[in-house]
Amino acid sequence: MTPLIEVADLRVQLDGRPILEGVHLRLFPQETVALIGPNGAGKTTLLRVLLGLVPYQSGQVRVLGKAPHQLTRADRAQIGYVPQALQFDRTMPLLVSELLRAILGDAYQKRARLIAVLEAVDAVHLLDKPVRALSGGEMQRVVIACALAQEPKLLLLDEPATGIDVGTRLHFYDLVEHLRTERQVGTLIVSHDLSIVSRYATRVVCIHHRLVCEGTPAEVLQMPLLEEVYGHAVGVYHHHEH
Repeated sequence: MTPLIEVADLRVQLDGRPILEGVHLRLFPQETVALIGPNGAGKTTLLRVLLGLVPYQSGQVRVLGKAPHQLTRADRAQIGYVPQALQFDRTMPLLVSELLRAILGDAYQKRARLIAVLEAVDAVHLLDKPVRALSGGEMQRVVIACALAQEPKLLLLDEPATGIDVGTRLHFYDLVEHLRTERQVGTLIVSHDLSIVSRYATRVVCIHHRLVCEGTPAEVLQMPLLEEVYGHAVGVYHHHEH
């Protein structure tokens, strides 16, 4: 089976400062790989390298079988990306429906299609709301909806549920699990929530500028090495949906 992501011996420096060194990573269809590590470990940088947004000094990077700079517009349509926070002018006089149409294009001009997009994240009530009036959690729901809308083969999620209530968060990850099992979508997710990692990841990769360890959630989350990497005891708290 051809990997959706293949990274070998990756080295990244930003402003002369080493961020990633000798990192290896593979992601196959129907996998949900959780990328964990302490703040500043290089996790977001790795996602941005995969998207072609950050240059790398050496190593091999392949996304959908191509180097990031070779990805076409059609290739990128197969990648759903959710950043930690979407950076754009929140003062623009736009409704959520208008923002969705601008992002998703001609195929999503009809109201019924927009409703279906927002239904996936339980956010239909936001359709006619001004973007400037959205809370951070509401805005993140809209961003997630956009990432899922075009039925991607690959999801790159950087702390996607930040600011979202627990019930909606679990609903979203249940949807990611459905996409994995039913559509063979591969997902790489950066997360500090080890309960989510334990519940949904098929494999866990820990980095701290370098590859620290990898394995199943049961293997990695029990490793004493994690306490050394994080600098404190590491435990898994299980959310309970009400």
